[in-house]
Parts: sequence; C-alpha cells; structure tokens
Amino acid sequence: MSVAAEANAYDAWFRMTVKAALEDAHAGTSQVQVMQAAQALIDAKRQVEPKS
Repeated sequence: MSVAAEANAYDAWFRMTVKAALEDAHAGTSQVQVMQAAQALIDAKRQVEPKS
C-alpha cells in the first residue's frame, strides 16, 4: 500500500470515527460536569482537617 493510499485510508477512518462520535446519542460526561465534580472533591478535601 502506498503512502498516499495509507493516508487516504486513515483519513476516511478518522472522519468516520469522528462522525460516529458526534452522532452518538449516548454522549459521555460534559466538561462542565467533570470540572464541577473535581471542584467538589477539592473542596471536600480542604474541609477535612487542616494541616498544622
């Protein structure tokens, strides 16, 4: 397989994968949800016992 053919095959695969991900109705957790959960964890750790 030539370099150009490999590049074309990869491009087609990549585009198909991205399209499928964008059309997925079962999207994962949003960035906002992840950041809120991370901040809640940080806040909880800070409230435990302050270090001396």
